[in-house]
Amino acid sequence: MLSPNLKLMLVMQTFLRSYPMALCIQRILGTLSEAGIAYVKEVLVNQILEEITPLSLPDMHSQVKSPIGRVDATITHFQLSGANVSHSDVELGKAGITVFAGDITAQIRLHWAYQYTSSYIPFPLGDGGWADIEVKGMQAGATSTLQACNGTLRFIVVECGTYIEDLDIRLHGGASWLYQWFVYAFDDEIRGAIESAISTAIISGAGKLDTFLLDLPRILPIDDTSAIDVTVVDDPFVGPTFLSVAAKGEFVSLKQPTLPPQPDHSLSPGIFCKDSAKMVTIALCDYVINSAAEVYYEVGALDWFVDKLPQQSLLNTAFWKWVIPQLYKKYPNEDMALDFSVSGAPQVDFTKDGANALAAADLTILVKTDNGSVPVACLSMTLSMDAIASLVGNNITAEVTLKDLNLQLKWSEIGKFPVKLMQSTVRMIVAKVIIPILNLNLKRGFPLPVFPAIDLQNADVRYDDGYILICSDVHYKGGSIKPSVEPLQELSSTALL
Repeated sequence: MLSPNLKLMLVMQTFLRSYPMALCIQRILGTLSEAGIAYVKEVLVNQILEEITPLSLPDMHSQVKSPIGRVDATITHFQLSGANVSHSDVELGKAGITVFAGDITAQIRLHWAYQYTSSYIPFPLGDGGWADIEVKGMQAGATSTLQACNGTLRFIVVECGTYIEDLDIRLHGGASWLYQWFVYAFDDEIRGAIESAISTAIISGAGKLDTFLLDLPRILPIDDTSAIDVTVVDDPFVGPTFLSVAAKGEFVSLKQPTLPPQPDHSLSPGIFCKDSAKMVTIALCDYVINSAAEVYYEVGALDWFVDKLPQQSLLNTAFWKWVIPQLYKKYPNEDMALDFSVSGAPQVDFTKDGANALAAADLTILVKTDNGSVPVACLSMTLSMDAIASLVGNNITAEVTLKDLNLQLKWSEIGKFPVKLMQSTVRMIVAKVIIPILNLNLKRGFPLPVFPAIDLQNADVRYDDGYILICSDVHYKGGSIKPSVEPLQELSSTALL
């Protein structure tokens, strides 16, 4: 038996072979609105401040020669802290994504020392102390690009700069003449050191983000049966007021890795809830759901054997004697079982009016005898269901209700019987037994490709032709933003019974 890790490796190999063929196919589209971009900008600016402060700067040395002697001065224990950003902005354009922070104030603490030597003085003179510097009117900005790379994203800084408007220097200790000399000797060096250090720290932080993005998993396991392919299929689309990232978005089997058929449609960049103030829109193509149905159908996960019910009398031939008299006559008061198996993967359609699902299934009636379970008849069913999608945490879930059911007798070992008379009975069994089992599995849903440190909040679901829109606000909880790859636990029909 293959281990889960080996299964995932096989799926990844299959995905890599299929990836070049599907660059233009995108079934999950995440779009940040103007409000979402502003929120992400605030999070990034705060994260950068946390990353770079306190910031230690290199020691400095200055030497001044004059006709009366030489002054050597040094700065040590040079540290910037307490940075505060008064305002920030973000701009999207062809050059990339520019994040700007202005009117930044910060505090600097350093130790200074000097030594004065002269041929007129037999020994050096020196002094030292501390200095507090307030940085005023500092500005920092960086322009970056997001690019698709090997199924994920790259974050590259193309331009970065920092500018300081003013330094307020307060020396503690030393003669009064030292202040002007200190400003003269070190003002430009201090400005340059801070500007260079902050720009370097921003580029370093961007490099860490780039490494993180490159390490993102392309396949997210759902359970022991399936995983969802969240490969980034194209460069993010940057509009004037929004940013869209597209993922392949299809379920793949961990048990029977195959190349799935490619649909002839995909989502267009920039689909989002334009009349909503929500921060993010996640568009989900109906193909995502149908690919999941195909995977679970192929492994038999949509088949259920029912031999226990809360109302156990339903599984006795005595209950059926008025509907199928010959069943009771041949097997009086015998216990029964029902074998429900779909005959093809269910199909889900999204329209502006909502979601509906169609499924074809066989219901085999079995009688339990001393020689084992004996199949006595099989009914062919066509089920039509209404579906409601919702968001629980960061998981997309669903619930279905039975809308219509049609029956036909497929075969019988006990002779023909009027199927129409069974319509209400079978409908009740499907509605009260099969649909709840299905909903139990749909209730767990599957995770949207959202970082665990991000919570979707105040979400609502909208329907359109071929896809649904999940319109949501986001909240950054802090901590790691790496997606979890821990599979969810399997659910079985016995949990209902």
